[in-house]
Amino acid sequence: MRSLPLLFPLFLFPQALPAQDLEIWFLDVGQGDSTLLRGPTGKTFLFDGGDNGKGNAVVIPLLQSLGINHLDWVSASHYHADHVGGLDEVWNAGIHATTCLDRGDSNPPGTWSFSDYRSAYASVRQTVQPGQIIDLGGGVTLTCLCVEGELSNGSSVDISQSSQWENSACIAWKVEFGDFDMWLGGDLTGGGNGTAFVEQQVAPLCGDVDVYQLNHHGSYTSSGTSFVSTLRPEFGVIPCGSSNPYGYPTQGVVDRLNYAGRSIPLWCPTDGTGADGFVDTGGTIHLFTDGTRYTASAPGGRKFSSLCDEATIPGAGPGEVVVAEFLADPQRASDVLGEWFEIAGASQQGSTCLGGIQVSDANGGFFTLATSVLLEPGEEFLCASDGLPARNGGTLPILAWPQGGISLGNSSGSIRIAQAGLVLDEILYDGTWPGGNGISAERVDLLDSPTASNFVDAQSPFGQGDLGTPGADNDGDATSWSGGSWIEIIVSPSLGGQLVMDWHAPGESGKTYQGWICLDTIPGVDVRGFHIPGNLDAGFRLTRSLPGFSGFIPVGEVKRVSTGIPNNSAWFGMLVHTLFVTYQGSGPSLQIRTLANPVPMLLL
Repeated sequence: MRSLPLLFPLFLFPQALPAQDLEIWFLDVGQGDSTLLRGPTGKTFLFDGGDNGKGNAVVIPLLQSLGINHLDWVSASHYHADHVGGLDEVWNAGIHATTCLDRGDSNPPGTWSFSDYRSAYASVRQTVQPGQIIDLGGGVTLTCLCVEGELSNGSSVDISQSSQWENSACIAWKVEFGDFDMWLGGDLTGGGNGTAFVEQQVAPLCGDVDVYQLNHHGSYTSSGTSFVSTLRPEFGVIPCGSSNPYGYPTQGVVDRLNYAGRSIPLWCPTDGTGADGFVDTGGTIHLFTDGTRYTASAPGGRKFSSLCDEATIPGAGPGEVVVAEFLADPQRASDVLGEWFEIAGASQQGSTCLGGIQVSDANGGFFTLATSVLLEPGEEFLCASDGLPARNGGTLPILAWPQGGISLGNSSGSIRIAQAGLVLDEILYDGTWPGGNGISAERVDLLDSPTASNFVDAQSPFGQGDLGTPGADNDGDATSWSGGSWIEIIVSPSLGGQLVMDWHAPGESGKTYQGWICLDTIPGVDVRGFHIPGNLDAGFRLTRSLPGFSGFIPVGEVKRVSTGIPNNSAWFGMLVHTLFVTYQGSGPSLQIRTLANPVPMLLL
C-alpha cells in the first residue's frame, strides 16, 4: 500500500487518458454473421459482413456511427453468401481495408456473392496461414487456429469428404486481451450430418474462453460436446436470423451450453427459431473489456458485467445477494414462459460476485450460475424462464434459465440462493404474500429480512401489461444503504478504465459536500467531534480537488462523479476507499451533517 500515493497524481487528468478497452460488436445481420472488433489503440478487424444487402443496411451504418472510415483488417471466415455477401458493399462504400485475410482460391464457389467479394478486395487479399497472429494494438491479438483443416500446431484434419466442405474449411480465430479470451469460428463443423470433425481437433489449441460466438448459427453440425467442454465459455452469442428456416439455434446446442449444472447467459440478436434457454436481445450486441472483466449490453440498456474466468474475488456472504422481486403467476404469458425473478446486490462493501451461486425451488429444481457476474449494491440480475420477450410477456432478462431448471408455484413456493452450501437468501412465499395473478412481489428493503412484511405489490405495468419492474429498481424500494448518505458504484474501477459513482444524499439538496479517495480508513480523522473513517492522506489531498468531488448537492439529491484510472498492472488487486460527507458552515462553525460509509474498491 505504501506505493499507492503515486497513483493519485494521474487521477488529476482523467480526460487525458486514452481508451483502454477492446470493443466488440456482434451485428444483427439476421441469418448471417458479422463481428467487428476495435482495439484499445483504435485498430479495427471486421470478421464477415452478413448476407447481400446487410453491408449497406447494417454494417456500414454501424461503422459510420463509430467514425470508422477505414478498416485495418477484414477477414472472411468462408465464402457462403451469408458471411461474405455484405463485404463488397462495405468496400464499395469507400470503407476500404489495409489487409483482407481469407482461405485463398482453392476450390472456389461459383457464386456471385463470392465473385463480388473477391473483386472488391483483390488488391489487398492475402491467404491466411494457420498460426498467423494479428496485433490489434494495446495488447490485443488474434491467432488463426485453423483454415481449410490445417491447424496452428502443424497437424491437419481431412475435410475432403465433409458433407459441408465450405463450412469445414472455415477460418477460426482466438481473440486474446489480458485474461479475456474469445472464439470466432464462422460455420466451422463438428461432425454432425456427415461433416468433418474439425472442432474437436482445434479445441485443445484454443482452450478455455470467456466468450464463445457459436459456430454455424447454433446448428447441430457444430458446438459438439467435447468442443464445448474444452472451451467452457461463460457467455455465448448466437448469430442467427428471426424465423430462419433451418431451426437455428437447435435445442441440443443450447442445452449443451446452458444446463442446470452450468448455466450461462446465451444471447442472440434475434428470436431465432424454436429453441428455449437463450435471450433475444432485439438487435446488435455490444461488449467491451479491459482484459480483466467484460460488460455485455443489449439494445435498450440491458447489460451485465463479469470477471474473466482467470480473475477471482471472494464470493457473496449471507444477505449480500438477495431476491429483490419475483413474478410467480404471470397473466400475459403462461407459467412455463412468463415466470421471472431478480437477484440484487445487497452488500454495503461494494460489488459482489455471483459466480457459483445455485438457485433452487421448492421441488428440487435448480441451476448453478457459471458466470462471475458482478453486482453493485442495488444492481439487478434478471433471470427468466424464457428469454424471448415476444412470448414471455415482454420481459428482457439477462439469463434465461435452463429448460426445467426451476419452477415457481403460483400460490406457494420458494426461491433459495446458496453458494458452496451456504444459504445467502431464501424466499418462502404462500397465499398471504403480496403479488398474485399478473402482479410481482417487490422487496421493500434489500437489507431487511425475506419475509412477507418486507414485500409489496408491484404498481408499474411492463411489457405486455403485467405489473412489475423487471431489471429496474422496485417501485416500493426504500433501502437505506448507510442510514443517510451513501455511495452507489456505477462502474467499478478497472485499470485503464473509469470509476463512476452516484453519491446519494437524501434530504441534503443544496448542502455542501466533499468527497475523496483514500488509501485506508484507519485511524481516520476527527472533525469538530465527528469521527470520519477515512484518512487525510495523499489520496485525500490529490482527489479532493477533482471535478465533481466537491460542491453542492443537486436538487435530485444524487451527484454523479467519475474519474479515470491509469493502466498500471502493479496496482492490480490493490484496495482503496471512497467516501464523502455533507456539511454546513466553515472554519470554527463547520458542522458535519452526513457521512457516506467508506466503500472499499479493488483495482482490477
